[in-house]
Amino acid sequence: MTEHTKTVSEASRSLAGEWRFSLDADDVGLDERWFTSALGDTIRLPGTTDEAKKGEPKSTREPNHLTRTHPYEGPAWYQRRVTVPERWAGRRLTLTLERTRSTRVWVDDTEVGRCDSLSTPQEYDLTDALEPGERLLTIRVDNDSSVLSLPGVQRSHMATEHTQTNWNGIVGDIRLAATPLVWVEDVRVTPDTTGVAQVDVTLGNRTDEAVDGRLSLAIADKFDRENAPTDSDEPGELLETSTAVTVEAMSTETPESAASTTVSLTCDLGDDPARWDEFAPVSYSLSVRLEATLPASDGESRVTHSKTTPFGVCDFDTEATKFVVNDRTTFLRGNVDCCIFPETGYAPTTRAAWRDVFETAREYGLNHYRFHSWCPPAAAFEAADELGVYLQPELPFWNSETALEDEESRAFYRAEAERILDAYGNHPSFVMFALGNELCGSHEAMVGLVDHCREYDGRPLYAIGAYNFLSESTVTETDDYWITASAPSVRDDADSERRLVRAAELDERSPSTTRDYDDVVDDIPIPVVSHEIGQYQFYPDFTELPKYTGVLRARNLELVRDHLEAHGMLDRAAEFAHASGRLALRCYREDVEATLRTKQLGGFQLLALQDFPGQGTALVGILDSFMDSKGVVTPETWRNFCGPTVPLARMDARTWETDEMFVATLQLAHYGPSALTGIDTRWSLRTADGETVASGTVVPTDVPQGTLTDLGRVEVDCGGVDAPESLSFEMSVTCAECDLDVQNQYDVWVYPEDASEPVVSEPNTDEPTADESSVGGPSDGGDGVVVSRAFDDATRALLAEGESVLLVPEHDDLRYAVDGTFQPDFWSYALFKRRAPPGTMGPTFDATHPLFASFPTDDHGDWQWWHLLKHSRPIVLDDAPDEYDPLVQMVDNIERNQKLGLVFETAVGDGNLLVCAIDLFDCGDEASARQFYDALTSYAASPAFDPDDTVPEAVLTKLLTS
Repeated sequence: MTEHTKTVSEASRSLAGEWRFSLDADDVGLDERWFTSALGDTIRLPGTTDEAKKGEPKSTREPNHLTRTHPYEGPAWYQRRVTVPERWAGRRLTLTLERTRSTRVWVDDTEVGRCDSLSTPQEYDLTDALEPGERLLTIRVDNDSSVLSLPGVQRSHMATEHTQTNWNGIVGDIRLAATPLVWVEDVRVTPDTTGVAQVDVTLGNRTDEAVDGRLSLAIADKFDRENAPTDSDEPGELLETSTAVTVEAMSTETPESAASTTVSLTCDLGDDPARWDEFAPVSYSLSVRLEATLPASDGESRVTHSKTTPFGVCDFDTEATKFVVNDRTTFLRGNVDCCIFPETGYAPTTRAAWRDVFETAREYGLNHYRFHSWCPPAAAFEAADELGVYLQPELPFWNSETALEDEESRAFYRAEAERILDAYGNHPSFVMFALGNELCGSHEAMVGLVDHCREYDGRPLYAIGAYNFLSESTVTETDDYWITASAPSVRDDADSERRLVRAAELDERSPSTTRDYDDVVDDIPIPVVSHEIGQYQFYPDFTELPKYTGVLRARNLELVRDHLEAHGMLDRAAEFAHASGRLALRCYREDVEATLRTKQLGGFQLLALQDFPGQGTALVGILDSFMDSKGVVTPETWRNFCGPTVPLARMDARTWETDEMFVATLQLAHYGPSALTGIDTRWSLRTADGETVASGTVVPTDVPQGTLTDLGRVEVDCGGVDAPESLSFEMSVTCAECDLDVQNQYDVWVYPEDASEPVVSEPNTDEPTADESSVGGPSDGGDGVVVSRAFDDATRALLAEGESVLLVPEHDDLRYAVDGTFQPDFWSYALFKRRAPPGTMGPTFDATHPLFASFPTDDHGDWQWWHLLKHSRPIVLDDAPDEYDPLVQMVDNIERNQKLGLVFETAVGDGNLLVCAIDLFDCGDEASARQFYDALTSYAASPAFDPDDTVPEAVLTKLLTS
């Protein structure tokens, strides 16, 4: 080095803080050259116009999603003066905006470029415009640009008002940086499990001469963005000797464009590099350092520049119908993330915030996240790297009509996909990539885009989308895996009947724990991921409302609250939330276990772990919109049926009779880190009071990793049960050598085999019959109780004479009623009511009421209610007094909020009337129906049956007669 030689290293400066600002609602800023003069308002960045309350205040209440308090859509201008130090002269200067909308940038009165990326940091080269001294930097952000107007972007969770919102602003890191005129532009790491990593380094050159230099590589054990090595730090242990390189010069034809040179190197990670997966998420940090000498008029300048990137040794691949990670079979237990952050309206950019998200997901047994039609910031990938979560980002793309049918959208999505792969592709957690959600349109263009992405970057697995073409979804020639909710029964027959690979057909099949999807997926040659399983509604918990203190208000929930109050039932809101949530939990569990019982399934994606506050208000999460528990289930209980290793019991029924044998086949779904040797399996059948009815063990066995293994069979004579009884079948699997201890539990019910079927007889006869087809007037149901099927003159006469009557009306007589169903309403009634669903959310009642003395139950719907609810027709009791509560009430959806009576009572004249809207005569061959009939008649014959004359006879006539 001569005396004229100097060393140049990079420097950067955060631009966080106060900026000058102006909204441009009339879009006149370009014509009036706002970039040449000081803007009139101020705002703090990072942040959004919503956070700064710069939009027009909104006092109205949006019924279908959360309400932005200060929405704004259109151009907004951000401006500040920056001082460029003299020491930055002769360097490459860049501006980075970590996450924003479509932008244009000016330095003083010179426009330096524009960028449309929504998913990755936007970087501007300011070298030719930003000279030392004080300069005016102006940024125009437009959240109503042509890109944000694309139908696929508008509907996506990158911009939709139903979740993230279409905010305006700049969030995350905002930074000016100075680098040498030759620099490390990009590093792509492709490691393999043999201990060799291919490193492709892209170098830039802003000089007009080719520059010689040397590259060196250094490895650290863990990536840390906040403490990444700088040029002044020692690079650490060199795992590869330095390599000479020549960086090409800029083209004289396009001098504004830097030259780009890519160098491919290999890096030896040792004989046994640490592997990254969900059980041992070990990642590395690779630092690439460039040293070069620039020719100069007064001598030579020696420059250095380095770039640090995370990577991990993770071979995430497929083998037939399963996913394989580092030669270990895995099962994706996924969550669909729709970018729901009510406090800010946008995704956080800090690793701590994303650690909270993924730590919660791991507490609930999940190992996978699908980002529904959006891509998260770098911090999400960093947190997932640390915690071992398999990520599937997507383009900002949800278009169920004309996806990729125009050149503008094809060009944008192609560029956005490349930017996502460049920005986040080194993260070991980035293992899957799909185009978007439920896309329709040009199949050829979708396949072409995936093929382009795979050629551009072959590291992740690819799919053309999630449930593309909906009920016509098919595997394509380019899919590595298939996300779908249904499949044709014969794969090559387009006209064949489709079968579900989600929802476990809960309303179509009598309750059991035998449902799986083997018959659906066995002939599909690649892994199938069950699309958006669950979607069972919970009634809102209005105590959540005070949490909304940020840019969004839950005015949709306020409307529901006020509507419920207008129907005289606000005091029962907590009860509705509890009952609907407990029933929804049972349905979620059955959906999850059905996937685990399927040997050839690749996994599931749950919709969702948290509520979705839009699309008519789809409160389908076991967590609220803030990812706080609703108190429905603990993480420990949830993990019993959703984790790496889950004991399963296959039972043909949930209800049994005392003359039957309770039978269960025990299985273990095991996707833990290693095979199990000589596991110990124990089981017991216990009463609600904890008394053991039977217990035992099964023969110890070995369980291979990544399998569904049969453990044994249990048989118990139900004759030894003091029926009716609610029982808990409990099983545990332990392996001392493997440090394994997992449990699971199933509720079952045993009823007396001699419980009587409902009876009805012709009017004025003394002997009842079991003829279920007979209709008409009252008969003696035993113990002085009259059983009737019609609220006719004969029944009213008996009531006038002081009789106790159990009325089980014919459903055709119920004009003001809704259809009966077991499972809670799907997603949101507002969105799907055009399909005329029942729209109910399960029963609620006081389980200590004398009515249930001989019908064991908790205070919510459970599997023993299935036949009852499927044969019900809840009656609309809105004309009853506000203070009147039915004995068994169906929780209605939030749009109707009707008072729905399943079982209710009232005095009529001198008599007492008990109405049951369950057609027990239509399901009387079921043990639960016979037992419920016994419970009704026993209660109606007891002194406890003494209701007030709450419901006027005129109302009863209107409700109970056709």
